[in-house]
Amino acid sequence: MYVGRSYKVIDFALWSRRSVIYMVVVSALAVAAYRLPGVTGFSVPWSVVLVLGTTVSLVAGFKNSQVFSRSSEALQAFAQITASSRLWSNFCRDFNDVPTARQLIYRHLAWLTALRFALRRPMPWESMGRAVNVEYRRRYNIQEDAGSIADELRPLLGEQANDVVKSPHPAIILLEMQSVQVNALFKEAKIPPQVYVELVKLIRDFHDQQARCDRIKNNPYPRQYAIVSSLFVMIFCTLLPFGVVPVFADMGKLGGALGPIAIWLTIPFSTLLGWAYMSLDQVGESSANPFEGNANDVPISQICRDIEIELRTGLGEVDLPKPLLPVNDIAT
Repeated sequence: MYVGRSYKVIDFALWSRRSVIYMVVVSALAVAAYRLPGVTGFSVPWSVVLVLGTTVSLVAGFKNSQVFSRSSEALQAFAQITASSRLWSNFCRDFNDVPTARQLIYRHLAWLTALRFALRRPMPWESMGRAVNVEYRRRYNIQEDAGSIADELRPLLGEQANDVVKSPHPAIILLEMQSVQVNALFKEAKIPPQVYVELVKLIRDFHDQQARCDRIKNNPYPRQYAIVSSLFVMIFCTLLPFGVVPVFADMGKLGGALGPIAIWLTIPFSTLLGWAYMSLDQVGESSANPFEGNANDVPISQICRDIEIELRTGLGEVDLPKPLLPVNDIAT
């Protein structure tokens, strides 16, 4: 997630430069086709371009609105996980002996670790494989890329880590282990009934939040809408210069200082309009999957690290991991 005041113009320009290059090339072709002998005056009726542009605006707006809703829900899920984690820590420390509390809290940290590794795994429809995002990702680091789930679970679970990693769903296994231990503590009368009920509610909430995250991760923004939106934007941006060129050509017929070069103004103005549409579509596509690790995604690594520091501080530990600070104003 970008946490600076604003993206630098040069950074955004470099990130979206491919759309600028495309529009310059298409605009130059439109001018050449308009003046080419044999097809002199070739253009697309402006009314057609106008109607298509209106349609594209509506479709792109709908897509970006839905994408923003997905990102907001993902952030809300981790906000709830943070709040529930604090409650879990308080109940475990207040109503259990130190070794038991530490075991329950460390297993919860292991669940957070398993969850974020699951959410970082690549999916076929995600956009991190695109050249533009691969290039931009060099500006920051993703913690999950530098380590493995087994290495991070071992300090938290000990020998149990190997068995958990072998499971197809480590996060679910860890929640089940929490439930088994809480039930055992209640049967042994080591925790009051009221505390048992609260702990069970928290485990259920962790299941619910994980299900929300899994739904967002495992179900892409409907591809039919995503493809139609991107396709319409590309068609509109391709036809745009062919609709604009006669407008500037007519301007040149009026004479004046811009007369000889008026038709060439098609290139900068078409590029500006096309870049705006293509950049909006690119932003939407890159924000549709809020857990993959893009610069605008939910910073789950930082959130989980902050939770770990807070919970281990509650246990009285002093040898704590360092906070994950933003790199180039990007929190991950």
